[in-house]
Parts: sequence; C-alpha cells; structure tokens
Amino acid sequence: MTAAIITASASIIVAVLAFLLSQQSQLRQERRQARLTRINCQLRELYGPLNALVDSNERVWSSLRSSFLPAQGERDPFIDSPEWRKWRDEVLIPTNRRMRDLITEHADLIIESEVPNSLREFCAHVLALEISVLEEVEGVRRRTLIGHPGEEFVDYVNASFTRLKGEQNKLLGLAV
Repeated sequence: MTAAIITASASIIVAVLAFLLSQQSQLRQERRQARLTRINCQLRELYGPLNALVDSNERVWSSLRSSFLPAQGERDPFIDSPEWRKWRDEVLIPTNRRMRDLITEHADLIIESEVPNSLREFCAHVLALEISVLEEVEGVRRRTLIGHPGEEFVDYVNASFTRLKGEQNKLLGLAV
C-alpha cells in the first residue's frame, strides 16, 4: 500500500510540476510574442519611417552644404538664393513636417518612458521654422527661433532604429 501511495504521490507531483513548467513556458512565450509585436509596431509605424526620412534629409542637407549653401557662420537670413528656398520649401520642410507628425502621432511607441529631448527639440524646430517661412512671405526675414538639434537628433533616431532591429532579430532567432 505504501508503494502505491508513493507512486501516486510522485505521479501527482510530476504532473503538477509539468503543469507549472508548461504554464511558465507559455507565459514566457506570450511575453516574447508581445515584445515582438510591440517592436514590430515601433519599427513599422515610427522608427522605420523616421529613420528613412532622417537619412534622406541628411543626404540632401549634406549635398546642399557641399554644393552651394554657405557655411553656417556665413549664412545670412536676409540674403539667400531662390535655389536654396526651393530645396528648403519643397524637400526639407515637407520631410521635417512628416517626421514631426510621425513623432507626435506615434509618441506612444517611443522606446523611452518620456519623449527624449532631441525629439522635443526637433518638433519645436519644425514649428519655429514654419513661422519663419510665414514671416518671410510677409517680408520679415530672420533666423529661426529654435535651431535644429543636429547630430543629437540624427544619432538618437539611428541608434533607436538599430537597437530595435537588433532586438527584433534576436526575438526572431535571426543572426545578429
């Protein structure tokens, strides 16, 4: 009788342990899937498009600087070329607006618990730039009240995109 009780008890203990381990494994898998879903959403809706737009704007900006745009210290808001205005108004500003809209519309997807300073500065710069362009139409020319955050913004976007792609690849079991 004792052997039967021990066997039954052992069977129950093994079954309970198997159940608990299965539940733990399932919970771990659900968390992994939820993390992957969030990362996919972050990449698809915010960091992927933002990274592509930042990259294209940086390439255009770099080409403009090396071709005809005067050095920053030599720029004068009262003297600029129609060519510069065309690039600014038709390429750079619309892309900046799109980036600002991505940030504000998908702020819930930002990696950090608070909006990073470089993103806040970039959004403020776009707003200030829009006022400068409106003033220019009215004949008022001056420097933009809030400057572009520069490398801090570009570095943040690139690093965040790279970080999320790395996490995504790890969760998918792809070589990193």
